Amino acid sequence: MIVRFCRRTLRLGSWVLVTSLVSCGDQSGFVNKEVTPVTTARLEGAASSSDDAMAVEPASGMDPFSGAASEAGGDFPVTPVVDPVPAPVDPVPVVVVPPPPPVVIPDPVVIPDPVLIVSTAPVVLTAGQTRPVAVSIDHGDGSGAVPADPSEIAVVSQNPGVATVTSGPQPGQIVITAVNPGTTQVSVTIGNTTSVIPVQVAPGVPVIRLGVNFEDIPSGGDLDYNDAVFCFSGKFAHDNHSVISLDEQAVRINVTNRSGCDHDISIAVVDSDGTRRQLPIFRSRTQPVLDMVFHAGSKLDVQMHVADGCLQNTSWVNLGSTVAVQGPNFGRPLVEILNDVCRTTGN
Repeated sequence: MIVRFCRRTLRLGSWVLVTSLVSCGDQSGFVNKEVTPVTTARLEGAASSSDDAMAVEPASGMDPFSGAASEAGGDFPVTPVVDPVPAPVDPVPVVVVPPPPPVVIPDPVVIPDPVLIVSTAPVVLTAGQTRPVAVSIDHGDGSGAVPADPSEIAVVSQNPGVATVTSGPQPGQIVITAVNPGTTQVSVTIGNTTSVIPVQVAPGVPVIRLGVNFEDIPSGGDLDYNDAVFCFSGKFAHDNHSVISLDEQAVRINVTNRSGCDHDISIAVVDSDGTRRQLPIFRSRTQPVLDMVFHAGSKLDVQMHVADGCLQNTSWVNLGSTVAVQGPNFGRPLVEILNDVCRTTGN
């Protein structure tokens, strides 16, 4: 007996499922099992056996993946895979970041020493006189000089017997007081800086106008002191032997002659450092007007000599000279220095 088996199929859309083999009704003495090539995809997880097979066949003329009918001949078309074109992307702007500025290490701040500002011009006084001196300090902070605080100032007189120094009534002020004739120095110190002020106490009394009056007869004369006269005004001190300038000043000196004799005159200004500023020798009868410059502490040096052998006097007479010839005028001065008196009259 021949039994023919046929395939029973189940169509699921585009997939054909072979479920079992069933008898088609024809029988014979042989059993024929048809083995039909099946283009299948075995279902995942399905069991297989020799008697029962489950496969998926594509329907005739159908694309098993897309369900579309194939072209003639039964071949399935192959659609090439094309990478999608990426959407345009706006360019990212490039931001240029400047490099950071170099690190500058500032130089260390140097604080300068305070600058002491004080006049170091010589101070010339007579006993009992005072002189205030301003003291300023510049701290170097750009604010300029200011009066020094009294607590910052250290002042010392090297010889308090000649002059003393104290703090003044005003800020940044010291006061020098003359005591006795002589010279000394006053030192002013702030921090590490010291300034020195020369101080001279001149002998005598202060005058504003004075006359230097010469007598030309050494003995037995009339002592009228009008033979050669030097008259001037300014800040001076005198003690009948010397004339000392108390300040920096320009002085005009008027020369007169009331003698019957002519005289050679030598006149000079001698500064405190020994510098001598000499005028050319001249005759008293010319009666010149002399312009001379005095510094503080400068001395007047004037001498007279009777010219042409008049009165047989051949010696030079200077400030402080006295009558050296024995007689009624012995020891009397030959030069008279008077306050506010210039002997410009007489013969």
